Amino acid sequence: MNTTPTTSKGEQARSQLIAAAIAQFGEYGLNATTREIAAQAGHNIAAITYYFGSKEDLYLACAQWIADFIGGNFRPHAEAAEKLLAQPTPDKTAIRALILSACRNMILLLTRDETVNLSKFISREQLSPTQAYQLIHDQVISPLHSHFTRLIAAYTGCDASQTETILHTHALLGEVLAFRLGKETILLRTGWAQFDEQKTEQIYQVITSHLDFILQGLTQRSLTS
Repeated sequence: MNTTPTTSKGEQARSQLIAAAIAQFGEYGLNATTREIAAQAGHNIAAITYYFGSKEDLYLACAQWIADFIGGNFRPHAEAAEKLLAQPTPDKTAIRALILSACRNMILLLTRDETVNLSKFISREQLSPTQAYQLIHDQVISPLHSHFTRLIAAYTGCDASQTETILHTHALLGEVLAFRLGKETILLRTGWAQFDEQKTEQIYQVITSHLDFILQGLTQRSLTS
């Protein structure tokens, strides 16, 4: 990837190109054209070559931006999880609160219009993964998924390394993701016009109930197995 030093003006140009590229790549994948990306960003097509080197390098730069964005938003949760899990007997109330805090953060991010293009990019990578997904997965998705799994295991007494525990974690996260990937369905079924603050809180309360069902159910199964 091009490592040309950038000024503040250069950083602004890079940011504009990445924002446009995430939108175009999210919609068309690598079939997106550099001409359309540059036009949407308000730059000459040569700017892509100057700042990134190639379309493929720009694609990876978008993946890195997304990884940094997710990491920045969930770093406090990851650090809190590490501290909590380092305790000999982690407090269950604190575990539940931390999981819910992370879920609330996910809900807030996934119900914002400005993160739609990011979701499209990742969704496309989930269905047809490239090197870009591996980058995002290794840097943020795998560590965060692991933290969730370990927290659920610490609360319920399950084994964090067991596939079943990983699947339960993924199912919980999937409930939150469904409000982005199934957005149109839920808006039509509820009659909502959009996700506003009140609707987001209602979603959070439902996820809270489901989390408690999962934690209680897995704890009971762990005690009787």
